[in-house]
Amino acid sequence: MARDGSQPNDRKIQDRTTATYLPGTLYIVGTPIGHPDDITIRALATLRRVSIIASEDPRATQALLTHHGITATITSYGPLNRREKVPLLLHRLTQGHDVAFVSDNGTPVIYDPGSLFVAAAHRAGIMVKTIPGPSVMTAATAISGFSGDAIIFEGHLPSSSLRLTAFLAKLHEERRTLAFYVAPGALRRLLQNLAKILPNRQVAIAMDLTTPKETLMRGRPDELLDQIGRVSKDSAVTVVIEGYREG
Repeated sequence: MARDGSQPNDRKIQDRTTATYLPGTLYIVGTPIGHPDDITIRALATLRRVSIIASEDPRATQALLTHHGITATITSYGPLNRREKVPLLLHRLTQGHDVAFVSDNGTPVIYDPGSLFVAAAHRAGIMVKTIPGPSVMTAATAISGFSGDAIIFEGHLPSSSLRLTAFLAKLHEERRTLAFYVAPGALRRLLQNLAKILPNRQVAIAMDLTTPKETLMRGRPDELLDQIGRVSKDSAVTVVIEGYREG
């Protein structure tokens, strides 16, 4: 029987109701390490435009956005929920939504759990772009006065005294500059170990960079032990150690 012209065509209905999405883009966005105005124009534009912001610390991100008058949807992504959040965020990306990933401060993936998300996005064929920004490690090295030509960055140091001693002993003749993030409560123990193992090495301690509490101290480990005093438990501490020099 001939199809009545008033009857809808099944193929046309299917064509109209089947949505085709181009995948979104994952933006890795650097954020300030302290001062909220240390953020690029591109970063601000990206955070305004994306559909969702995945943040290691949503409270810190919300404070940054509020400072810059940005309203956005923020979701948590951190060490405790990253495995469950990755597929959810990938789904949003495959549906055509752009996603920004930020850490609590500085450049994502540098000693934070972002690499799992970025690797999964690459495997899924999602475009990943970087919006560069500050990093505590590079900022501390830049003001340390030590060479930045070759740097060893180890993130946080071993927690036990035995492993820390063994780790530092291996660096006795390391010529490259060393940079570490150090928990405030572990700073004195680190300097005590350095005073025994690398006593003549010059050390720079950078704390709370770009904030009103910014502090930079330089000297030998034993000298710094006499200078540091009490370190606030919420301080961000980076230790940079000069590379080995003969003679």
